[in-house]
Amino acid sequence: MKKCRNRRKPYRPVSHEKLRETRILSGLSKKEAAEMLRVTYRTLHNWESGRIQVPYAAFKLLHILTGYELPSDAWRGWRFSGDALWSPEGKKFTAPDLNYLSLTFAMANQWRLEREEKRKSGLPPERSNLLPFVRPKNGRKKNSSIG
Repeated sequence: MKKCRNRRKPYRPVSHEKLRETRILSGLSKKEAAEMLRVTYRTLHNWESGRIQVPYAAFKLLHILTGYELPSDAWRGWRFSGDALWSPEGKKFTAPDLNYLSLTFAMANQWRLEREEKRKSGLPPERSNLLPFVRPKNGRKKNSSIG
């Protein structure tokens, strides 16, 4: 008998009140929420009235799209609000802020690889960008009147 290693989390039913509350708190009308979820107005109305059981995927998607939460535990505390991504510390990131993020990571990775190569080769790190330390000469002139 094989054991199933990848067990799914148990299905969590979503109440129609919770779906309605989420939609209202996000400031969406039924029509806007239906368009966002790509379902008909009537389907959303049936979910909210309790006639049809609310699919968990639809509820989760509404949470993600309205900025309540992002999809995995790794993103816990991060959220979207308007056109910005907010960190758990309250730092706001807009699209222009994140445009060159991949370039920054690529540059840091290249620097790390070059540094590892230099360590493996046994060569001392380059110090060409550092200025040598020059001890300042004693700038005092001997004054004959003082001792």
